[in-house]
Amino acid sequence: MGFTKGGIGSTSSASSDPAIAFPAPTTLASTSELPTAFGGISAPRTQRSFLRSGTSSTSKPSTPLPAHEQAHFNKIGSTLGAQMLAKMGWQTGTGLGATGEGIVIPIESKLRPKKMGIAFKGYREKTEQSKLEAKRRGEVVSGDEEEVRPGQKKKGDAKEKRSDAWRKPKKVKTKVEHKTYEQIIAEAGHEPVVSGIGQIIDATGRMPREVASLADISLSSWTPSTDPTRIPEVRHNLRLIVDACKNDLDGLAREAKALEERKKFIAQENIRLQKKVTDEAELIERLQQVKLIVDDIGAKAKGLASVYEATLDDFSPLFSTLLVQYPTEFDRYRLDEIVVAAITPMVRRIVAQWNPLQDPSGLVTTFRTWKQVLKVNSIDKPPDTQIDIYGAHAVATPPAIEKPMTPFESLLWNVWLPKVRTCLNNEWSPEDPTPAVKLYEAWSTFLPPFVRDNILDQLILPKVSKAVADWSPKRSMVSLHALVFPWLPYLGLRIDGILGDAQRKIKSLLRSWVPTDGVLKDLGGWREVFDNGEWDAMLLKYIVPKLGSLLRDEFRVNPRNQDMEPLKRVLAWSTLLRGSIFVQLLETEFFPKWLDVLHIWLIQPKVSFEEVAQWYSFWKSSFPDSVQSMPGVARGFTRGLQLMNTAIELGPNAPTMLKRPDLRGEKAIATASINQPTATKVTPARIQEITFRSIVEEFAASHNLLFMPTGRVHEKSRMQLFRVSSNIGGKGGLLVYVQDDAVWAPDGDEYAAITLEDMVLRANK
Repeated sequence: MGFTKGGIGSTSSASSDPAIAFPAPTTLASTSELPTAFGGISAPRTQRSFLRSGTSSTSKPSTPLPAHEQAHFNKIGSTLGAQMLAKMGWQTGTGLGATGEGIVIPIESKLRPKKMGIAFKGYREKTEQSKLEAKRRGEVVSGDEEEVRPGQKKKGDAKEKRSDAWRKPKKVKTKVEHKTYEQIIAEAGHEPVVSGIGQIIDATGRMPREVASLADISLSSWTPSTDPTRIPEVRHNLRLIVDACKNDLDGLAREAKALEERKKFIAQENIRLQKKVTDEAELIERLQQVKLIVDDIGAKAKGLASVYEATLDDFSPLFSTLLVQYPTEFDRYRLDEIVVAAITPMVRRIVAQWNPLQDPSGLVTTFRTWKQVLKVNSIDKPPDTQIDIYGAHAVATPPAIEKPMTPFESLLWNVWLPKVRTCLNNEWSPEDPTPAVKLYEAWSTFLPPFVRDNILDQLILPKVSKAVADWSPKRSMVSLHALVFPWLPYLGLRIDGILGDAQRKIKSLLRSWVPTDGVLKDLGGWREVFDNGEWDAMLLKYIVPKLGSLLRDEFRVNPRNQDMEPLKRVLAWSTLLRGSIFVQLLETEFFPKWLDVLHIWLIQPKVSFEEVAQWYSFWKSSFPDSVQSMPGVARGFTRGLQLMNTAIELGPNAPTMLKRPDLRGEKAIATASINQPTATKVTPARIQEITFRSIVEEFAASHNLLFMPTGRVHEKSRMQLFRVSSNIGGKGGLLVYVQDDAVWAPDGDEYAAITLEDMVLRANK
């Protein structure tokens, strides 16, 4: 049996070899009328032949050479040997010999490893050239080892199979070999099928039937039908085809939409990139302009370096141009470093000749005009983080991040601060704080916080603290007020240590005070430094008893030769003492004496009321308006005026009928009449959340009683004792102490809690 040269289905004529003849298929009436799907032959189909023809050639065809061999032959193509072979009919890629059966690739050598014999440990000595030649001759050659003869077994195969039985099998890559239809038919031993129409089934009717040709199909008998049960297989297949086409169309629509979006994105990206290119070009142009200005600044700095009396104002136009015209580039590229580098040499020269104490505002005026250029106080505020905690919004401040010094801060730290430190340490005295205060005021708002804190903590506070500690009222030439108060607005919480020493000095000064010293200089300013309660208690303890003793022992009311000096010393304290305390002092020590003299004058037989009126006016004008407006003082002068009016009304009977005024008794009666309203007034004080001691002090003051500390403590409770008395000298009265929101007073040998009304009654006895 033989095959034709054209292969299965070929339309060419048969070869000369004998072949089995196949019966020709029945010819249809007209092949042009048949559709191609039913085997109509519209054109002869040429198929590639996979069989070698029976004819033999005299030479072998050219063999494709490897790339390195092709390069080798191209290299030696012009040599004498290659030219001689070419004249003999040899071509590149063909074998040697007359029939081309020889080798195609030159013999190559393979170096055996050192100290290795032939086939040692299975070493393969076949070269790539020999393998290619074997393949060309049609021999089966493995890619990594030599051909193994059939029947030969390797030693140890059985042992390896037994040892590998329990192991996981290795994946073996299956080599796929493709075959043509003709090869499959030939291997199966069947005859090739002649192309043509096979079995024809007529499915146009109710029942499918087999027909011999397409002409037997009756087209006239077919009519459309709406029966859904007809040909369900076709309907099902059509439905599947429609669904598949719909899915394909949906996929194509989605792909078209994605492509459209991609197109839009590309268009937007193109616009963005074009804008970016434009911006970059503008930025390059602006940076070129910035470079020109920076070059001008550098040239200006070099030129001023050789000028003896140069000023920093020469840089102002260039700095202004750089900041105003190119603010974005100034911040992005930190051009303040260039500014500081340009002015640093001149700043060093100016600071070397500068005296901060004599000219505190030197350089600061110029630096303030360059505030934005030097980036002074340009601290970015970190965003606050709001946290909702159980409905309440709290602000969580992020942790502080330490930032390096700016170029200008580095200039201040390394050039400006050493000069200031030298002057403050060597030339400044705390007794004359004005130069240092002016220097700090001029620079405080301009300096960075760490430089400002360094000046206060390292230079000013240590010297002020030492001056306060060494201050003495006898040796020191300046007051304690002049040492401390100029720094109070600037030191803040740092002043606590200094104020503690100063307060102790003030207490010691008041303790040793005598009336002949007069009012201490600048004592009124210390009133704001002490608490109100502490201030009043200190004056009650050290000053008020001495003032009462002064009025009681040294003051005399003498209309003929009046000495006003003791009273003037007392009136000088009117602005420092609490109003109620000062009024009680006058009502106790001044008005009784004054009213007694007035009474004696009015009961004289030949009294001159005009002289009395002048004397009354003199005394009233001797008191400042602020003292006259005090209720107790006005009440005392009113009582004297009433006494004068009564004497006028009595006329000649005044010497016998005019009663001697008893100011203390009248005051006690008035106090008893207002006890209840006063108690009602005190009640709101508890709502203000003040201490119970303050309530007791206010209650005692409202009844013209002094609540004075005695400097002693109760033996059992160890609580501080106070004296409640109407006597300004601190004599008599009632000893009490305050504990657990109650007033404790003596009750026999023990102390018992009493009410505030009982305290007032017992203190007035």
